[in-house]
Amino acid sequence: MNYLKRIFTAIFTLVIVLTACTHDPKSFEEEVRHTYRDQRGFFFIKIPPALMNLALNIADDPDMSRFFGNARQVGIMSFGDGFPDAKNRELVNDLEQMLIKYDYEELIRITDSDKIIAMKMKENNGKVTELVTIVSQHQGPVMAVTLSGEVDVQQVIMLAADLDFDMLMNLQAMGGRR
Repeated sequence: MNYLKRIFTAIFTLVIVLTACTHDPKSFEEEVRHTYRDQRGFFFIKIPPALMNLALNIADDPDMSRFFGNARQVGIMSFGDGFPDAKNRELVNDLEQMLIKYDYEELIRITDSDKIIAMKMKENNGKVTELVTIVSQHQGPVMAVTLSGEVDVQQVIMLAADLDFDMLMNLQAMGGRR
């Protein structure tokens, strides 16, 4: 009987270890990190709420403080050097397909011959629980900014209306090199 217990325990342990090793991404951020983690030029940073609040207090911008005040986390993903400019549209398409996979809804999309800004969100009871903004130019890096928390849908719409593309491009230029 002890022999059977040992065999059962060994098999059970092996199944648990194999399950833990075959980790499937459970969110958009996890899948992006998993997919691009070894790619030269991929940069990802998460800003915790305490640091976000400190930055907002220093900036002394009441609109931004109100918008980001209910955010749990902000993430910045940059796809810079190492991602050929000719593949930008393909990269944006891949990111948008991942967002569809995780049930994000399109909030706003602005495109012209060389710029794309796409905002996708998850919403629950009139609050945006997750927001992803993808920014791309025909030539240059691609950037995605993620926000999780509980933000009022009206605040997100107001933010989208005031979106400063040049400011996002300057932020984008800070990352993307390893």
